[in-house]
Amino acid sequence: MLAASNAIVLHCLPYSDSTHIVHLYTEEFGRMSYMVRLGKGKQAGLKRALFQPLSILSIQADHKGSRQLQRLKDATTLYPFSSIPFDVTKSSIALFLAEVLYRSLRDTERNPVLFEFLTHSIQWLDLAERGLANFHLVFLIKLTRYLGCYPNLEGQREGWFFDLQGGVFVPHCPPHNAWLTPTDAQAFARLMQITYDNMWAYGFEHSQRVHILRQMLDYYRLHLTDFPGIKSIDVLEDLFR
Repeated sequence: MLAASNAIVLHCLPYSDSTHIVHLYTEEFGRMSYMVRLGKGKQAGLKRALFQPLSILSIQADHKGSRQLQRLKDATTLYPFSSIPFDVTKSSIALFLAEVLYRSLRDTERNPVLFEFLTHSIQWLDLAERGLANFHLVFLIKLTRYLGCYPNLEGQREGWFFDLQGGVFVPHCPPHNAWLTPTDAQAFARLMQITYDNMWAYGFEHSQRVHILRQMLDYYRLHLTDFPGIKSIDVLEDLFR
């Protein structure tokens, strides 16, 4: 069956000299994996440049039953980037977020609300002129709403701890080791109130931003099955020194 959808590139890896496996998050089918011929010459099929991290595409694919790898027939750019591929900071953020999405989005069911959030966020990153140092943190917080593990801010008080395992603020230290100190919990609560539009106005020291990022990834590991370490985190941590 020939199927059409808009899609976001999560990951692309070589399978052979001329064939790659591309993992996409599609608007119509959720997460999908495709076999595709890529290259540079006229006879090489689709161009490798189409499948950069977080590229937004319009695709046509041959879907057959429940096979794990479908075949991608055609792909075109749906939203041409104006800055992400040419800006080291933005391309590094895109690489990190694509890896997080590749590791966290497992559902093959259609979720148009999530797809809209992702495309809006990617386009915002492409057009943004300030506030980039906080973008990935705000994105990670917002994404938890769609992953079903958004932290509960109700009852949050100054001096309270944040229970990473339970996703709630608590007045006393939890009886396990997955929690934030009151100081870190305050920074976490502050982050949850930041939006893309106002994040430029919120300043964090580099060490604090790195600490918050690692805490966020710990939170993901606690709430998402088989969520591994993120390899591109080191690049991101060095980026905003």
